[in-house]
Amino acid sequence: MREALARGDPEQVQYVLGEIDLGLHESYGDVRELLIHFRTRASGEDIEPALRTTLRKFEHQSGLTATLQMRGQGLPLAPDLQIQVLHIIQEALSNVRKHARASHVWLLVEQQPQWRIEVRDDGLGFSTRDESSDETHVGLRIMVERAERLGARLDVLSTPGLGTSVVLTLPLTARPPVADHPAQRQAA
Repeated sequence: MREALARGDPEQVQYVLGEIDLGLHESYGDVRELLIHFRTRASGEDIEPALRTTLRKFEHQSGLTATLQMRGQGLPLAPDLQIQVLHIIQEALSNVRKHARASHVWLLVEQQPQWRIEVRDDGLGFSTRDESSDETHVGLRIMVERAERLGARLDVLSTPGLGTSVVLTLPLTARPPVADHPAQRQAA
C-alpha cells in the first residue's frame, strides 16, 4: 500500500485496502472461533453431547444449518481421543465457514463396525487435484496431521459445485494419541 500511495495509484490503494479488510475479517473470525472452542470438553462416556454443542456453536457463528446423525452403538472413545476428533471436526467446520459458501452441513457419525465421522457440506467444492492449493489449505494439513497422530485416515472428497466431504476413519482399536513428550510417553 505504501508503494501505491507513493506512486499516487488510487486503484491499487483500494485493491490493497480490500485485501487488508478481507484479511482482518478472516482473522477476526478465526480468533472468535478459537475462543468459542478454546475449552472443548469431552466425556468419558458419550461423544454425542460434545458434538451437539460443537454444531450449536457452529450454527450460531456461521448462520448455517447443521444436522447431526449418529448411527450404531460403539464403545465410547477415550476422552483424549474425543478431544482430537472434536478438533478435527471443528477444523472441518471452520473450512466450511470460510470457504464453502454452503447452506447446510451434515455431521454423520458411524460407531460400528468402526468409528467413521463425516463432515459434509452442499457448498462450492473444490478440485482435489489442484496441487498448488496445498499452500492455501492449511486447515486440511492440520486435520491430516492430527489424523495421522491418531493412526486414523482422513479423506477429502470434493467436486467443484457439488460440495465437500471430510471423512475421518478411526482404526478398529481406537486409542488416545501418543504423547509428543518423552516423559509423557514413559508415564503412559
